[in-house]
Amino acid sequence: MRFPELQIKAVLEKTGFWSLFATLFLLSFPRSWSLYTLGSMLFTGLLIWVIDFANIFRQLLKVRYIVLPAVVYFIIHLISILHQNAGLPLLENRLMFLLIPILGFPIFRSRHAGEKVSSLFYGYVAGITGISIFLLIRIAWLIWSDFPGGVSFFSWLNQDELSYLSIGFSVLENPSYLAMKINWVLILLLFSGRLPALRSGLVFVITLFLSAALLFAASKAGLTIWFIVILAFLIINLGKIIRNKILYCGVIVLFILAAITMSMRIQRVNDFILTTKSRIGNENFQWKNLDQRTRVWYSAIQIIKMKPVFGTGLSKAEESLVDEYIKNGFNDEAELRLNSHNQFLEAQMTFGIAGTISLITMLSIPFFMRRRTYFPGLTKFFILLFSFQLVFESMLNRQWGIMFFLLFYFILSITFLPSDTVPSIAPVPSSGQDQRQIFL
Repeated sequence: MRFPELQIKAVLEKTGFWSLFATLFLLSFPRSWSLYTLGSMLFTGLLIWVIDFANIFRQLLKVRYIVLPAVVYFIIHLISILHQNAGLPLLENRLMFLLIPILGFPIFRSRHAGEKVSSLFYGYVAGITGISIFLLIRIAWLIWSDFPGGVSFFSWLNQDELSYLSIGFSVLENPSYLAMKINWVLILLLFSGRLPALRSGLVFVITLFLSAALLFAASKAGLTIWFIVILAFLIINLGKIIRNKILYCGVIVLFILAAITMSMRIQRVNDFILTTKSRIGNENFQWKNLDQRTRVWYSAIQIIKMKPVFGTGLSKAEESLVDEYIKNGFNDEAELRLNSHNQFLEAQMTFGIAGTISLITMLSIPFFMRRRTYFPGLTKFFILLFSFQLVFESMLNRQWGIMFFLLFYFILSITFLPSDTVPSIAPVPSSGQDQRQIFL
């Protein structure tokens, strides 16, 4: 490349990187905001492809095993649409499986991104923390304005749950998505060791705010992950502060009791646990009638049994589920036209064996090859976190789940390249600098 082209490429790489930074910062803000910055990043990536096609293509071929699974997942969607002569607009959300891996590759792979990768984590943490504080201030103002006094606070709060909890709290996105993003922030804060500028006191305060936001989001899956993350952190790190084993165990037990007590104060969580216990104890219990989610799982499984090899196809998946709901008398689910709320069932139901293999491959490659990255611990926990969420939500059906997954998928896999081309990464803080770094 000539010198002017090298200069232009360097400017484009910086522009693309800061567009990526802005996208991560805005990930939970009003929907369109992060799409503009993502578009800027992808456009700069396209320009880099034009300027330095041969070099970028050679680099991509070296890591085709990390790039291709997402592209293949998109191709399966495309083949399904073409085979059924369905409308291409059905692919609008899934287009990210093609655009982010291909057009975003020069940005993820750039030396600038490698040297400043921690800045991406800072941007993401700042964005999610900021939006969580905004939502907490908003809901606190509503509660302050509406609370009549003279009654039990939690009893009053649960009387109009949807105004203050769950979708009443998370007004910018689905509560399950917000909860997942908050839990990923907590993992970055408490375990990564890649955010040394955030001192322990500030991390503690941020953790309190994020935990409060999770409580109001009232996502059962989100609260479960939060409990595991905080409990793991306490078990691993509390012994460094508290040497007395009895006191150490007492604090752990106290946290468990406090977490369970606060969660049970949320009516939807309490009702779920009590209803589950009651129905399981019934001698005529059928697992499909446990709750709404098990009913949609059951319906998806019935469709899979009928079409196990090739699935329904993308254009017919929704109608097939609605028909199955009606057949089983699940009228509420049919009226709401719910998807399967499980990405693994969704992939098998829609695309058959090819869909399941493609999805599992996309999740497995970074997990089992994580030792080749500078972020083996983060990669492992990111895949575990997202896979757990996929059991309860079809997150790869929605643009926001796809964007979150693919951006961190490639950020964490940025060093899946031979060591002679790996960009330099800022050194991990020593244990004396930051005790939070425990598994990188």
